[in-house]
Amino acid sequence: MRASAPLTVLEGTLDEPARTERIVQLATEGLRSAGHAEATLEVTRTLGCGTELLATVVLGPKYTIARIAFETDPDDEFAERTRLAVIEDGLGTVNTVGGTYIAYRLERALKELTRRYADAGWVAAKIDPPRAEYDGRGHVEITIPVRSGPRFTIGTIRAIGAGASARATVLDALGLREGAYYDRTTVRAGVDRAQRVLDRRIQLRVQIATDRTEIDVDAIVEAP
Repeated sequence: MRASAPLTVLEGTLDEPARTERIVQLATEGLRSAGHAEATLEVTRTLGCGTELLATVVLGPKYTIARIAFETDPDDEFAERTRLAVIEDGLGTVNTVGGTYIAYRLERALKELTRRYADAGWVAAKIDPPRAEYDGRGHVEITIPVRSGPRFTIGTIRAIGAGASARATVLDALGLREGAYYDRTTVRAGVDRAQRVLDRRIQLRVQIATDRTEIDVDAIVEAP
């Protein structure tokens, strides 16, 4: 679809090409964010008694997402439904199958997905830039390469501070097991539970081992 329309300029308004170019860029981004990935907007000038600006817009096809695929390592057990939920935006209308692909929003969401991987034990996870393939008929397929790396497990679990009885209570309340996969939510919930049982503040400290795929957990108990 191609359309041309004059831009109304108020009498006495200065023609500022740089400002016009910024407006063109913003308008083009808006059209592409609405699904017109190939949209272009061109402004031409006609000089007379004043300057007349004519905007020509070529929308091209409106694209919706036909498929989202994650390229992952063979031992990547991160839940697919969680990956898709993290990148979905716009109340289910953006970056989801059937919705509109907006690149900058996906890039922002992939940073959050990387954090979720780290919280689940894949502390060295890397997500490469997504690839978008347009079929020219209104559909786009998104491929997202994920290099999760090894999943870390819980190493040593220690309670530090207070007396022996209090430390034993903390370790029992934590409910953690050495060798289990590290999960930040589970560890944090264990610390919160231990604080309620002991009725003391407990500081969580985690240390990523450099010579093994383990994360050591320390629960530091505040003195009464």
